[in-house]
Amino acid sequence: MKLFRSENVSLKWKLTFLSAIAIFITYFVFTFLQYHVVKQWLLNEEEKAMKKTVEEIETYYAEKRNLSWKDIRQSKQLLEELNEKYQLIRVLDRKGNVVVSVSNGASISLSPSGAPKELQMDYHFVNDERFIILREPLHTSTVNGTIEIARRLVKFQRMTNMLFFIMTVIGVVAMIMSAFIGRLVAQNFVGRLKTLTKTMMDIKNKGMKKRIDVPASNDEMSELMVMFNKMMDEIERLFDQQKQFVEDASHELRTPIAILEGHLSLLQRWGKHNPDILEESLKAATQEVERLKKLVFELLDLSRAETITVPNDIVPIDPKPTIEQVVKNFHVLYPNFQFVIDDLSSKAARIRMTKYHFEQLLLIVLDNAVKYSQQAKQVTISIKEEERFVTVAVRDYGIGIPRDQLEKVFLRFYRVDKARSREKGGVGLGLAIAKEIIDKYDGQITIDSEVGKGTTVELSIPRGK
Repeated sequence: MKLFRSENVSLKWKLTFLSAIAIFITYFVFTFLQYHVVKQWLLNEEEKAMKKTVEEIETYYAEKRNLSWKDIRQSKQLLEELNEKYQLIRVLDRKGNVVVSVSNGASISLSPSGAPKELQMDYHFVNDERFIILREPLHTSTVNGTIEIARRLVKFQRMTNMLFFIMTVIGVVAMIMSAFIGRLVAQNFVGRLKTLTKTMMDIKNKGMKKRIDVPASNDEMSELMVMFNKMMDEIERLFDQQKQFVEDASHELRTPIAILEGHLSLLQRWGKHNPDILEESLKAATQEVERLKKLVFELLDLSRAETITVPNDIVPIDPKPTIEQVVKNFHVLYPNFQFVIDDLSSKAARIRMTKYHFEQLLLIVLDNAVKYSQQAKQVTISIKEEERFVTVAVRDYGIGIPRDQLEKVFLRFYRVDKARSREKGGVGLGLAIAKEIIDKYDGQITIDSEVGKGTTVELSIPRGK
């Protein structure tokens, strides 16, 4: 026979059971405290009633002049009027002898005891019945004795029993109701979890197009479902992007490999004995190897850009010296170009970016500016300070980009003019790398361009503190 094990129980029943137990424990603690508070209040009421009876008896005796034991014996009628049901009243002399006694359903044998010095209140069990015994000293100028009242707690016991019964019944009903309500809550909660699980299974078996229908309720489960849908949208986007990346990379690799294969085949057949063919094929092969090397390096740069982690304690840098150094290097590489830097004499705000990544951004943007400038060989660099960002703008006066293609230039391997780009050695990864880097720093990169008039690239980098 298998023992009950929690791992074999469904989440719905676990939630039902746990909610019922929680409600029961809460109700039990509340009822326990309430029962004892009410019980103590009833006892206090019993004691108050007895004390009031004693006060009335003492008042009656105090009004008598020269009170005698004979007067006390004759007060039996008064004592009977003051006495309540299930109560015994008697008056004792100094020696403990009973002078007068009245009883109303409270037969009890009380042992003689010494006269009390002050009011005493005691609880006793007699024949399995609970009694309160009150003893009050009776002192006048002529009489010294004791007033005793013994009260059977019949009404108190009935009230407490009734209270216990009512609370027990309510507790059982509360348990049943809590289990029922807990099951409804668990069913609602688990039902939406099942919907989430079913959607995951559909995505696994049928593809990434399936989404969860989010209910109108604005609770944590709805937020989870919305987050799941957003996450699947992002995964689908990244999956499509990765698929496109593989296809584009395969295409980019296929062309130089095919060219290399063709020239190697040509060399194998004719190049061994023909110097012209040998020279031409070696030159073409060298060019394609350079293209492959550049492609591999840019793929590595893109991979590194995707895994950048920006530390919280990054030290802000002054962008001006880096700009001046990069521009100086480009002067050496492209002496026929004119690089104009706007006046940087005024103190610029510091940027929250490492020097290496800032240099990498400038190299990518300036390289594109030079690569796609033909007639007007001029590039302008400027800095603009804003509330949250420092914007570095690079403007060229080259061929420009059509308006309908501006949003696509950040896609991997995308080139506006593929033939012309290939001639210039581009593979379409530079701006994709730049966007990956600047996104990691919570910055922005924007492009404004007009065909035949040039392009402006703005790098908006968060200001350093």
